[in-house]
Amino acid sequence: MTHLTAELLRDGVVSEAEIAEAAGIGRPGQAIKLSPDAFHVAGIHLGAGLVQIAITDLTASAKATASFGFSLREATPDDVVARTAETLAGLIAEVDGPRLLGVGVAVPGPVNADQRSILASINTGWRNLPLAAKFETETGLPVVLEHNVSSIALAEVRYGIGRRVPAVLYVYLRTGLGAGLVVDGVPFRPGGHGAVELGHIQISQDGPPCSCGNHGCLESYVNERVLMRAAGLEGVAPSNLMERLEATETWAPTLDRLTDSLAIAINLLTPDLIVLGGHLGEAPDSMFAHLLKNLPPRVMPHMRDILRIERTSFGPLSGAFGGAAVALDHFFYSGVRQ
Repeated sequence: MTHLTAELLRDGVVSEAEIAEAAGIGRPGQAIKLSPDAFHVAGIHLGAGLVQIAITDLTASAKATASFGFSLREATPDDVVARTAETLAGLIAEVDGPRLLGVGVAVPGPVNADQRSILASINTGWRNLPLAAKFETETGLPVVLEHNVSSIALAEVRYGIGRRVPAVLYVYLRTGLGAGLVVDGVPFRPGGHGAVELGHIQISQDGPPCSCGNHGCLESYVNERVLMRAAGLEGVAPSNLMERLEATETWAPTLDRLTDSLAIAINLLTPDLIVLGGHLGEAPDSMFAHLLKNLPPRVMPHMRDILRIERTSFGPLSGAFGGAAVALDHFFYSGVRQ
């Protein structure tokens, strides 16, 4: 421990704090504390038409952020990677701080077991795409990938409202409806590469076609495009989309479908905490009141008293903080630091 602590002190990762009182034979212990600005990481969220970037310290506190939109029809993956790398380089120059350890990229789909490639993204059409290698070529930095909503769930567990909570389910609505589960501090990745596909629970056998190829999935009813149309809106979705929807006849069936699917997820996954992000995190209080009233009777008795439903801790840039959380886990707290 003495040699390890000396190395951390030499690298500036920790600093000495107050001296602890002696509790027996030997010299008093020396308290140490983390130096958050010893290193930085970058988090990137690649969404379907939107990129978010954040540079953070070792506690996931933002030092600089940026975002931009792109056209899925016109921009190739290489175009998006190049523009993202250019934007990141500008942020690095702006911060002009300590060494950047690496980049975590939250991607819109499951990734392979070594977290180097996105396997299949329904909303972007990307399949078997080696995004980690592409970003490393453009940035000159080590890169790790993770499913986007799983990344945000990890950020909530490490640095947000999910700390010290055994099982956290994060539900995120933007272009599509995704979910991520973290159990005992570890992202749930069934088979080493899976994701929690809440949006593709089939709630009607004769419902509208879904982007996944099935019919009647929850996401075919609850996605940004459908809700925008129901609210009579065009263009870029407003931050108060759910509030605008509240005044329409679509509101009640949307809440019912969301409740149905969350009840299924709770009974299958038994989360202690559900965190809502994206448009759901910005929804009016009436949505939360509906869920808190109607979900408990639908779940197993032992879950009714412990279940919590909260808004995200990280606001509209939650995806970028998710990427940063993955980078911190992989490049610093795991001991991989290069």
